[in-house]
Amino acid sequence: MPVSPVLHAPTPLLLPRSSSCNGLCLLPLGVGKDKLTVGALRKALPPHIFEKNVAHSMWYLATDLTVIFACLRFYSDDISWPMYVIYANGKSLLAAFIFAAFSLFFVSPFLLLGLFMWCLFVVGHDCGHNTFSDSKALNAAMGHLSHGFILVPFWPWAKSHSTHHAYHQNKTKDKSHGWYDREDEGIEKIMKDQPFFIPFLYFFVYLLAGFPDGSHFNPFSSRLFHTTKDMVQCAVSSFVCVGFFASFVAFWGWERFVWIYVVPWLIFNFWLYKVTYLQHHGDGTIVYSDEAWDYLRGGLQTIDRVYDTNTGALDAVMHNITNGHVVHHLFSTSIPHYNLMEATEILRPQLGAAYKLVRGFPLVELIQHHWYSTRQWMIRRDGNGPTYWEFVNQDVYVKEMAAKKQSTASK
Repeated sequence: MPVSPVLHAPTPLLLPRSSSCNGLCLLPLGVGKDKLTVGALRKALPPHIFEKNVAHSMWYLATDLTVIFACLRFYSDDISWPMYVIYANGKSLLAAFIFAAFSLFFVSPFLLLGLFMWCLFVVGHDCGHNTFSDSKALNAAMGHLSHGFILVPFWPWAKSHSTHHAYHQNKTKDKSHGWYDREDEGIEKIMKDQPFFIPFLYFFVYLLAGFPDGSHFNPFSSRLFHTTKDMVQCAVSSFVCVGFFASFVAFWGWERFVWIYVVPWLIFNFWLYKVTYLQHHGDGTIVYSDEAWDYLRGGLQTIDRVYDTNTGALDAVMHNITNGHVVHHLFSTSIPHYNLMEATEILRPQLGAAYKLVRGFPLVELIQHHWYSTRQWMIRRDGNGPTYWEFVNQDVYVKEMAAKKQSTASK
């Protein structure tokens, strides 16, 4: 297994406390020689942080695929049959206990398979950013392998995802997790007012149907594809997904395909939505209008989250896309995932109060955000400066609306 390089201590880039906004201010991040810029942050990192190691990348790809195929073999061998026998014939307390124990034993690989499908997506995510290797051909090949297996069209996804990185936290241009408030209507209203369905249906709504930025499977989707090259790449990537899909059905048959593949795949979809949503949504998160947005300010609204506060193993299994996401957004095409944590440790002091870190498995937070509608917690801020939106929790929202209502009534 690859060993992390030794940490490098750079010369500090001082960020004046009075100027280091945590998203709520629109002032520059530092002034003069202390101004925080992407270029200055890049210079603070040692050269090896940006080196892509094919052997390392292939190791993580092979590890994910090994776990996935082990789980698939578990189900393909019909090892689950005793559960049905116990369930059908067991009427005693002992039978119920055995059924419960075996159910836990049987369900665990389901959860593990869904998790590692998500991990495989992260490896393909590196390919889409060209951080898997320095070879675009190898990146494309491994990207189609890893994403095709989980039915994600690689090239169209890479194209739309690059737009997300180019305009992260821009109210109108960042489409991956559309920023909708109470004033938005149409499909945006439907999506955000049915929040509990979205984690499992995001594939169908976003990738297949194409809301909001175009279908990733349809080469003639004019919102996403503008050149012949784009259309051809979409056709190729879609064909790869269809090929994997047809192979699975041919191998297992429809019934077993649904049981063995689709259920874990839905769990993968949940992980995909959960992690990516919470990387960009938290108390105080700012979304900018065109006039207020810039690349660095938008990138610093990204949130690092430590899911496993005890050992860090879960975050490592997920290739640290959870707790190394701020740096990933600042240098998405330059730093492979296995160097994100070293880069984060180096840059965190430089970012100061502008760096966002949340510790703890955020399932409760995700449920709270989606209890009714995520739209109502986006508050538009119109002051003397440019317009921006703040993502707040329910308590803050209720208090602000009550104060606004009281202020209006007193006039």
